[in-house]
Amino acid sequence: RLKSKNDIWHVIKNNFQLYVFILLALLLPFTKTYLPYLMFLWVMSGVLAIHKISKNYHKSFILLLLPVVFYSVHIIGFIYTQDIKNGLFDLEMKLSIIFIPVVVFFITDKVKANYRVLLKLFVYGNLGASLVCLLFAINNTVVFTESGISIEHMVWPTITKGLSFFQLINQRFSYFSYGFLSIFHHPTYFSIYILFSIVILVYLIRSAQKKRTGYYFLIIYFTIFLWLLGSRAAFLTYLVSLSSFFIILIVRFKRYWIGLFLLVAGIFLSIVVFSNLQIQKNINETLEIVKDKPLNEHSDIRLWLWKSGFEIFQDNLWVGVGTGDINSALNKKYEEYNLKLANEHNLNAHNQYLDTSLKLGAVGLTILLGWIIFTFYITIKRKQFLFFYFMLIISINFLFEVILNSIAGVAFFAFFYSLLFSVYNRSQVEEE
Repeated sequence: RLKSKNDIWHVIKNNFQLYVFILLALLLPFTKTYLPYLMFLWVMSGVLAIHKISKNYHKSFILLLLPVVFYSVHIIGFIYTQDIKNGLFDLEMKLSIIFIPVVVFFITDKVKANYRVLLKLFVYGNLGASLVCLLFAINNTVVFTESGISIEHMVWPTITKGLSFFQLINQRFSYFSYGFLSIFHHPTYFSIYILFSIVILVYLIRSAQKKRTGYYFLIIYFTIFLWLLGSRAAFLTYLVSLSSFFIILIVRFKRYWIGLFLLVAGIFLSIVVFSNLQIQKNINETLEIVKDKPLNEHSDIRLWLWKSGFEIFQDNLWVGVGTGDINSALNKKYEEYNLKLANEHNLNAHNQYLDTSLKLGAVGLTILLGWIIFTFYITIKRKQFLFFYFMLIISINFLFEVILNSIAGVAFFAFFYSLLFSVYNRSQVEEE
């Protein structure tokens, strides 16, 4: 009996973590509701797999220390907050971050050995989720009437009459666009998943011994799906990633023809992106801000959110308003500027850097920026392609969303940060 119990414990200890990682990689694109439970299993998988810590981690220990420091300053910010309930919610939402070192220290060899499988499962999960979204869009578009079948892909036919499909997508008036299309996650978060799936596919193509034609088709498919999602942050991230990859191919690998192809592709995509009327409006408004022109009632709501947040930051420069008081501080500004929509929906700052600055002041912002900069430095120095582009996607989208205040964002970040760090710091490091 004792032997049997030991065998069961051995199976749990050696396989449980891999099963949890498989579940997370596959189900992350499909659900927000069950992510807290999956993240609990993710934490427990690290606790149950306790073993001797590898000495390899000391080389990049700073990348495990900074998540702990970042979470710790939020605990300190909770001490001087007034809104206890909101402060506790913020700490709970970010709890996965402090467990990153636990999972990394005790990650099993089976997980590290199967990291390519986990990456592929995440790609296939996003493929499945995107196909389900398209099926729902088709279901909403195809209307069965007594006279037959009609196609109605316009969300509001009366006000969008005469617009082409391309214009409807750009203005987010089609069932095949933005929130009408993305049924599992907010379009920005789903776009982040799709972007990282594209990066994974590039990584798999570069490291594969045989040509994988299907991966190229998936990259094209995901690129088109990104356009349908219509996230402006995703467009910017895609172009920056493509440009950086173009530079790497030319400067490091001397792949001039591939680099030229990417340059042409980048120019074409830029034309498509900047034909979006909303993006043109945002660029013009940003230029007006640079020229010190005031915002007006027609300005994009996000710019008003940033303006409100920046003014609060200036008044609470060093230590911020506290972990839980950010909502009340922002709502006071929304009332001052008569931003009824922002006040009614309790909108956040829509910028992770600004959100951290408001809560924890310059101290918190410095820690967050230091974390990102150190990660970039180490991943570039050690040529860790996948880890670098993961952080590039995260850092750009930090500009437009408070990613670490959402379960869809913090789960994605904690899961892949721990996995990629572990893979690149194992006994035999594979550097691309």
